[in-house]
Amino acid sequence: MNTTYILHGGETSRDTPNNENFFKYFTHFVEKDTVTILMCYFSKEKDTWNTRLELDRKRIAKQTTKNIVLSLAKDPEDLLKKLEMSDVLYVAGGDAKLIEPLVSQLKSLKEKIKGKVYIGCSMGAFIISDQYVLSFDEEEPNKVHRGLGLLPISTLCHWDKENNKEEKVNLLKRAAPESPILTLDECTFSIFIN
Repeated sequence: MNTTYILHGGETSRDTPNNENFFKYFTHFVEKDTVTILMCYFSKEKDTWNTRLELDRKRIAKQTTKNIVLSLAKDPEDLLKKLEMSDVLYVAGGDAKLIEPLVSQLKSLKEKIKGKVYIGCSMGAFIISDQYVLSFDEEEPNKVHRGLGLLPISTLCHWDKENNKEEKVNLLKRAAPESPILTLDECTFSIFIN
């Protein structure tokens, strides 16, 4: 049973052809007429979650002919419970300080996501990697963060905006010399089937 991972480099809200393609993949790999998508905005301020949900609902609906049913994860326990009934999990990007304290509560995600589609943007891509370095220099530029390790890679997002590319690549190479490094520009994505 394969799991599909779609990792985005950030800025999904920009109107670009790549982002339109990205939103097509919310339903593309699910062989059903109705696709259940669990939306996770843990890296955003809570008072923005419902607005973001509606904006993303429109972006997804615009790119598919399938019926979509979206639900919102309220906390890690709720996410793991609702994931059992979902085809797709989307973890949006945002602020590391908001989502990183919750990551330890998602250790069982590797088992629960099997056979489903995981879509992560920026922080959502970071947290399923083995390790990552945050994208912007005001956010601990010399620290390698540990992810959940769902994919055996090191990840760098917002790569086209990064000012210290060599330094961040070297940090990851020292932390995990054997680990491939995925660099993702904003408005671009990569797909892994594992």
